[in-house]
Amino acid sequence: MKSRSCNTGFIRLRPHHLLCIQKFTGHGYDEMFTAHMTELVDSLVRDPGRTVKLVSGPDELCSVCPNRIEDCCRSEQKVRRMDCAVLEICGSGIDAKDAWKSLSHTAGSLILSTELFDSVCGDCQWFELCKNTQKGFYDE
Repeated sequence: MKSRSCNTGFIRLRPHHLLCIQKFTGHGYDEMFTAHMTELVDSLVRDPGRTVKLVSGPDELCSVCPNRIEDCCRSEQKVRRMDCAVLEICGSGIDAKDAWKSLSHTAGSLILSTELFDSVCGDCQWFELCKNTQKGFYDE
């Protein structure tokens, strides 16, 4: 599956996906979503200098998500809250661009490795799986 953002020079990501990608262990909503996320994670592992642009609304991961309804998520209110929390904690904003390595390190060290992880991600359906996953790029 070819990344839809490969022609732009950067990967478009919702801010909370900075956390999801770091804790991804191969589980997903369906087979197509899981395969796409696996490909994206692998590409960021291979190229941690890849530029990421933080966006509001659907991003690269949302492109194949079964919870996407046109340009919205079935859980839009929850994911917007998570996006806002990540931006506030990390001191960033929508349309910010930086290397994946830098963004993931900041989000991981300020959220995933602190008590803020519970408040930012606690109402996510994947929270328990992520909480029990030691994986995280931020500690590399």
